[in-house]
Amino acid sequence: MEFGISTQIFRGQAVTVDLLEFIRKAGYQQIELFANRPHFDFHDRALLRGIGRWFTENELPAPSLHLPFIENVSPEAKIWISVLDPERRRREGAMDEIKRSLELVDQIPLAYVVLHLGNPREAFNPVSFDYAYSAIAQIRSFAGAEVMVENIPNEISTIERIQEFKKVSGLEEIGICYDTGHGHLQQLTKGFEHARTTHVHDNNGEKDEHLWPFEGTLDWPRLIEKLVLAKYEGPFIFECRGEELSKGSEAKDRLEELWYEASSSMDEYRLKYNLEPPTSTEE
Repeated sequence: MEFGISTQIFRGQAVTVDLLEFIRKAGYQQIELFANRPHFDFHDRALLRGIGRWFTENELPAPSLHLPFIENVSPEAKIWISVLDPERRRREGAMDEIKRSLELVDQIPLAYVVLHLGNPREAFNPVSFDYAYSAIAQIRSFAGAEVMVENIPNEISTIERIQEFKKVSGLEEIGICYDTGHGHLQQLTKGFEHARTTHVHDNNGEKDEHLWPFEGTLDWPRLIEKLVLAKYEGPFIFECRGEELSKGSEAKDRLEELWYEASSSMDEYRLKYNLEPPTSTEE
């Protein structure tokens, strides 16, 4: 298992080279930059150059970039950044912000980018597919980056809907970032074979708390079973909050143990964790 971490764990702080160095010294090589301002001020060209130099000097793997979807302009106010907004000017403004964040590719290659389609609890509208196609085409043209669409709690971004979009748009090469916390809220039970990367965190089934694994009510043995059966080979990117990097070591150990047990003998694994084989609707 390959583990990484999102800078979202420090979303109350500004992304700096010093912050990235702190994460590296904690043992993380694979880093995802969480590009929501003011946490990551991608408008700052000097910061982008400094980050590029830091990754190069430390010979680290190319980072992934979570594209901006919200800007916290004050403790009480926020601006949603959505490429599916019904108003054209807002869609164009969202794409301008995304392109600003993608200027990082002038300094360092990106492993991939993660894209939100719509906002939480947003209803599905068929025109969303047209807007999504246009946005992804612009992202790929502008930065040449591989795009991973994340499942989020709305009617547009279930795994089934993302797969439908890929089929009707002809963009079969688009990947899925499976977010474990969002999947718990959405009660997703299938489609794990389509995941190519993850965001790993937990919650208590009611709101998006971004807890460390095993701190909420997500059934981790069941989830690992599904990922092993799906032959998942991508990274596990912690997307937790709370600035407690030390919790990552224990979470990694427990997840690795589950993965090893499930990979060694699924029958024994299911017996140990009292897991019934998946039903036909879950396969």
